[in-house]
Amino acid sequence: MSWEIELNEQCGRDIRKYEKKNPDELEAVLLNLEKYKEALDAAVHPRLVSFGFMHSEPKGMIAIDQTGGALPSGKKRKRLQETRLYTYSDLESKTLHLLCLGSKSSQPKDIRFAESAVDALRQG
Repeated sequence: MSWEIELNEQCGRDIRKYEKKNPDELEAVLLNLEKYKEALDAAVHPRLVSFGFMHSEPKGMIAIDQTGGALPSGKKRKRLQETRLYTYSDLESKTLHLLCLGSKSSQPKDIRFAESAVDALRQG
């Protein structure tokens, strides 16, 4: 069974903002998300998946950033603004929750929001 991706309302708003203002950063993060999901589908447990673009965060969250190799077109990536997509993997339902997306400057606020979203998910 493959993992399902669930996008919450806040993350949807964040993505729409990045589509307009930071499309290159969004593309890079989404490419890394794709790699992460493919690895989750093949892994026995989410904690066995590790990439350089992944960062452990509180409450079992993983932040996916914009770093990585060449783009699918083969072009080298230009210098991008630091960006984080906060995710939470629910092992029982095999759902990868996309919680929020933000820049390095919004990181403290984003982590607080993501932690409260994880608390809500765990409470059912």
